[in-house]
Amino acid sequence: MRKFLLAATALAAAMATAQAADTIKLGFMVGKTGAAGVVGEEQQRGLDLALAAHDNKLGGVPIKLFAEDDKGDPNVAVQLASKFVDEAKIDIITGITGSNTAIPAVPTLLEAGIWVVGALAGPQQFAGKECHQNAFYVSFENEDWDDALAMYLNKQGVKSIYFMGADYQAGWEKIGGAMKFYKGKATGPVYTPWQTQVDLAAELSQVRAADPEAVFVFYPGGSGIAFLKQFAQAGLHDKIKIFSEDTMATELSFAAEGDAALGVTQASSWSYELDNAANKKFVADFVAKYGRKPTIFAALQYDAVNLIDSAVAAVHGNIADKDAFRAALRKADFQSVRGPFKFSNNQFPIQNIYLTEVVKDPDGKMRLALKGTAAEGWHDVYHDQCPMKW
Repeated sequence: MRKFLLAATALAAAMATAQAADTIKLGFMVGKTGAAGVVGEEQQRGLDLALAAHDNKLGGVPIKLFAEDDKGDPNVAVQLASKFVDEAKIDIITGITGSNTAIPAVPTLLEAGIWVVGALAGPQQFAGKECHQNAFYVSFENEDWDDALAMYLNKQGVKSIYFMGADYQAGWEKIGGAMKFYKGKATGPVYTPWQTQVDLAAELSQVRAADPEAVFVFYPGGSGIAFLKQFAQAGLHDKIKIFSEDTMATELSFAAEGDAALGVTQASSWSYELDNAANKKFVADFVAKYGRKPTIFAALQYDAVNLIDSAVAAVHGNIADKDAFRAALRKADFQSVRGPFKFSNNQFPIQNIYLTEVVKDPDGKMRLALKGTAAEGWHDVYHDQCPMKW
């Protein structure tokens, strides 16, 4: 009997060792072309920096990277999802830039048993009724920054705001969420085509006529540059305060926006001025490699890779043990560049929401100055709709 037990134990140990992956197939899908192309490129930098720090391994296991450009096009994203499943047969996917591409593509990946670790888009339904046990979002639920900023503006006594943004899923959720929380006089929402409309003259005439104390806008990537430049050209920059989120005026767009970006206040879950060891290392390594400060897009992707690394290490490479790997991801046992970070029951973050302002230093360089905290330990408003309890 004792010999049988010893043999059984040895067999179990051998099977466990056999299950440990010798290679992890990592998928990476972002939009590198189109209106948000600069965003996808920055996510790539965050990915590259994190993987380099881990010697191109995750939890000590070598990776094979499958990187694709979804072009910000939902149809392309769906095709790529099928390619990831049928041809590459990936284990984990990360990246995922836009809600417009995430919503149609992510279900295909999850149905195929692929782990999703999103690093940017955070659609409302994925945080609520359509939450999934194998989907984790390191970034935010789409409304998080905007809801917290609206509540902050209530406390600041801002009496009237004109709301406008890009006409797609994230825009509807972010602007719509902010309007739900804002208590003053709200005008809008006004939505404009994200990737096709460049001229905002008619909409800015309406802003001038409404004469609000502030505008609250969501225009990421190239659309943010266009908005700020035209807002300034319309003579509104020095008359109406601009509030947005940390996707509008960043190190990627300062050169194009110039002084039109000065004074813009943005909500974000990260700043390159946050004082913690993980962030200092990330910023220093990024500056050394790319010659400038990073943006939120690189920071979130960097965190996503480090989350995956921590979970793979915790299960000793045995990602086939789904229950153990899921538990390791939920634990989020990594040092986030954001400081305090943990997952809620819907596997979206509970995190601080910070305030930054675009300023110009004496040397003429623009930066996002950390100005305080809009909310501590922010918990998205849809987690109660998620049936997962753990």
